[in-house]
Formats: sequence, structure tokens, C-alpha cells
Amino acid sequence: MKSNRERQIEELRNSLINGEFEAAHGEAADETVDEGIIGEFLSGFGSYKHHDFIAHVPNGILDSAEYCGYLYGIARRDTEKFYVIEAANEKYPQIGYITNENSTVPSDAQIEFIITRGVDGAKCETTDAQTVRIKPYDEQVKLFSRNSGLLESALMLNKRAVIIGCGAVGSFIAMQLARSGVGKFVLCDTDTLEIHNICRHQCGFDDLGRYKVDAIRGKILNINPKAEIVTFKDPIQRVPKDALLPLLGCDSILIGAGDNRDSSRYACDSLAIPAGASFVAACCWTRAFAGEVVYWTSGKGLPCYNCALGDLVDSPEEVERELSRINYFASDADEASLSFEPGIAVDIDFISIVATKIILDLLNKNTPGYTPRVISHLSQLTWICNTNEPKIGGEKAGIFSRPLQITQKVSFAKKTAHCPVCDSA
Repeated sequence: MKSNRERQIEELRNSLINGEFEAAHGEAADETVDEGIIGEFLSGFGSYKHHDFIAHVPNGILDSAEYCGYLYGIARRDTEKFYVIEAANEKYPQIGYITNENSTVPSDAQIEFIITRGVDGAKCETTDAQTVRIKPYDEQVKLFSRNSGLLESALMLNKRAVIIGCGAVGSFIAMQLARSGVGKFVLCDTDTLEIHNICRHQCGFDDLGRYKVDAIRGKILNINPKAEIVTFKDPIQRVPKDALLPLLGCDSILIGAGDNRDSSRYACDSLAIPAGASFVAACCWTRAFAGEVVYWTSGKGLPCYNCALGDLVDSPEEVERELSRINYFASDADEASLSFEPGIAVDIDFISIVATKIILDLLNKNTPGYTPRVISHLSQLTWICNTNEPKIGGEKAGIFSRPLQITQKVSFAKKTAHCPVCDSA
């Protein structure tokens, strides 16, 4: 037999389920159930308040007892959340202020909330006197916490990617590496972002007219505000070596994503190999029906780029003439006959994904406990097929037996005898 208390608890539960709880047991209702039992019943739901303001604040700021001043970041009044960004830059406005009990906030401060630090800890409220819960976080650890166990976040922050060409391929790789935790970048490209780039690029209308390196820099900082980024608005062949070589080493990788093979040859043979860095080049073939990824890394006896693909590299005169414009999606004559712009984003991105997986394997080849994802199963040259339909890829599409094919056994001839580059690797 149920006790009186059990019966009353059951009555409360049923009235709540039936939508009658407020009418039967609200403040204006008759006292049909013992008040203490109502309190006991309600306590089981906790005291969480859905509409609390929350300020996410980095530990580094909260732990600095001397810090007083502005906080920068993002204010979301519609969802009642504030996000303080420790690495302030031009993207983040003033949204808050930290003060101590014995100091004051500037009268002209344009802020959303105030954190007051006193002997009993930090208290926080909005400028219209609403309580704000402080939710501390470690900016870098929290940012890449979902990569834990797959990529060592602390080590990835010290890896550097030198991206040569920030178009469709380069911008995609840059975004993926930033999300994977790479903390240092060098971006090299001469072009600006124009309207026709948007359908394939990682940037959009808000970056029109900007140099691609500046646009991509902003996108990386939007993922990791503490990323270290160096930009060059010159072809890689014209960037002074003494500006690049000090940035390179075993924790860095050069990525050829430009629109001519000579930039990849130069990056591999004149920069990566002498510096002991790894190298990956990715490019798309006509209309991006397929593409290729080629890499070099030390310790495998691999041929340098010139030994492997030198026959396809333009002559010095052609390179100088075409440094600023070579379209590898299609020839000018071919492009005029196409009913769509050569190389759609989904095809370019598939090739770029394979390249990024190889890049991550090479960046972590010396990381203890790291398990390579793909490089153990791929040769130095990998071909990636989007479609083997001749109407898109022409006769060359016939080399693939099926769409979405990724080759594993394409190989180069042996290294050129007495190559000064290979012999020095």
C-alpha cells in the first residue's frame, strides 16, 4: 500500500504530465498538497535557469589578477552568450571590461558586460544589471579538443604549412589544416579575389577585391585567433630565400597549390629538400575531372620534383611569361566551348581532401604514437578521379576504370643519376 507521501508525489507527477500542475499547485492554487512535498518534488528538477547570460572567458584572462581593461570578442544578445577572444584583432570589437573592486570602468566604454574581481572571486553582470555566469575555458585546448586522440593538439600548434597558391585548392587545404590544429602558416599568392572565384573558393563576397593571402589569413584567424601567419604577395620564385628558409624544418611542409608546375618544382627542390621539410603538390586536370597529388619527404629515397616531373615543367622563358596566369582547369580554347565554368568546387575539393590527408601524415611522421591515415597505401604520385566520363574528361578519362578511383601504384622512373638535388637529400 502506498504511503500518503508517495500518493501525493504521484499526484504531482500526473498533474505535471497532464498540463494541470500550474492550475492545481501554483502560487494561487488551493493547498491540496503539502507545501513541503511540492518543494521536494520541484527540487528534483534542479535550479537551472534557461535564460542565464553566459560569458565564455579564457583562463589566461581570469587567472591574471592584475589584468584590468577591455575584453574583445563576440556578443550574442539573441542567445544571451558572450565569447571573449584572448587574441584580439581587428575582427573583434570591445564587448566587456574587467575591473577590480577598487577601480572603475571608463565612463565612455562601449561594452556589454562587466567582470568585477574581488576578494570573493569574480562577479559578472551585464551593463543593464543582469547576472552573467562566467564559464572559463582554455582557448587552445578547447578549440581543438575534438581532435584529441587523433592529432596531438599541442604538437600541431607548432607545425607550419607554407601554402603556395591560395586559390580553390590552396584555400581549401588552408582551412582544413587550420581546423586540424596547425598553428603556423606562410601564404604566397599574387592574385586578388574576384567574383568568378567565389563559386570555388573558401572566401566569399565580403572578401572581394582583397589579396587572396589576406582573405585566407582572415579565415584562418577566424578558426584560430592565435595562429601565426606570414604572407607574401609575390610568386614563390621571387620571395627571398633568406625570408623563407629560417621558417622551414622537419615540422614544416611546403604545399604547391599554384597554377604552374615550376612553382612546385622550385618549392620542392630549392626550399623543401635543402631545409629538410616535406613537400606536397596538388593540382586538377581539365575541368577537374581528375587530379594529382605528388609528395616528397626525407628518408624514403624519393626522386625530387624535377627528376619526377621535370619533363612537364615549363621552360624558364615560359614560366616568366606566365607566372601571373596559367589556367590548369582547361585551355583558353577549351574554356570558350564549355557550358559551365571549368572545375566545380565539389570536384576540386575531393582532390584537395586527398592532398590534405597526405599532408597531415607527413606533418606527423615523427610524432610518437601517430598512426598514418593514407600515406602507407599510396605511392609518391597519386591520381584521383572524379569521373571517367569522356564528355567531361576527354580521352584521358579512359585511364580510369571507375569514378572516385584513387590510384595506389602509379610510379616514377628511378632518380636521375647524379642529380645534385636528390643526392643532397
